[in-house]
Amino acid sequence: MQRLCLTVALTFAAAARAEDVVYGPDGAPTVVQHKLHTMTGRWELGMAAATAINTSLVDTYGGIVSLTYHPNEWLDFGGDGLVDYTQLSGLSDAIRADLRTPRSAKSPRDELANASQIRAAAFGMARLAPIYGKLNLASELKIHFQAYALAGAGAGYLHHESVNLCAKGGTQGCGQGQFQTSDSVKPMGEAGLGMRFYAGARWSVRTEVRSVLFRDTYKERNDLTNPDSGTSRGYLGLVVLFAAGASVTF
Repeated sequence: MQRLCLTVALTFAAAARAEDVVYGPDGAPTVVQHKLHTMTGRWELGMAAATAINTSLVDTYGGIVSLTYHPNEWLDFGGDGLVDYTQLSGLSDAIRADLRTPRSAKSPRDELANASQIRAAAFGMARLAPIYGKLNLASELKIHFQAYALAGAGAGYLHHESVNLCAKGGTQGCGQGQFQTSDSVKPMGEAGLGMRFYAGARWSVRTEVRSVLFRDTYKERNDLTNPDSGTSRGYLGLVVLFAAGASVTF
C-alpha cells in the first residue's frame, strides 16, 4: 500500500512539474498551457462572406472559398477563390449626375482612378499562424483562438467602367450605359491578417482583413469629344476586403 501511494504521489509530482503554471498579479495564468485542438496533417475548407471597405466608387459584395493543408501547427498552404458582385456606388452616380454638358474639347478631363471592379480571382496562398491563445469569457466558457497572417499570388478578372469618360464622341453628355468600359485578366496578389476562433475539434469561425493588389490604369487629359484621346497612367490598385465565415478541418 505504501508503494502504491508513493507511485501515485510521484506521478502527480511529475505532472505538476510538466504543467508548471506562471500566474500574473491578478492570479490568472500568463500563458496558455496546452493547445486544445491540433491542426498538423489535416486539411481545412473555409467559406466566408466579404465586402470591400475602401472603395468609395464601387460597391463590392462576394465570397471567398479556401482549401489548405496543415503540415504543422503554425503553417498551412493551398488555394483561395474569390467571386464578387460589383457595381458603381451611389457616389459614382452622383458624380455622373453633376457632369456638365455639353462636352467641350477645350476642357480635357482626367479619369477617376480606383473605379475598377474585381469580379473573380484565384490565388495560391499560405497562412502563418504563430500566435495561439485562450479567452476566458466566463468561468466555464473558454474560447481558444489563433491569429494568422496570409499572403498569396494569382490572377483575377477585372471589369472597368469609367465614372466620367464617354464611350462615344460627340458634344452631348453620355447617358446610362454609354461610358467607357473594358475587361481584362491581370496578375494579382493578396495579403492579410485574421483570427480563427475554435468551436470544437473540427469547426472554427474566422474573421480577417485582406488586401488585393493589382496593376491598373487611368487616363489623363482625355478630350471629352474624342474617347480615343488621353494618356494612360499606371498605378497600383488596392481593394481591402473584410471577411467573416467558418471553416472545417478533416
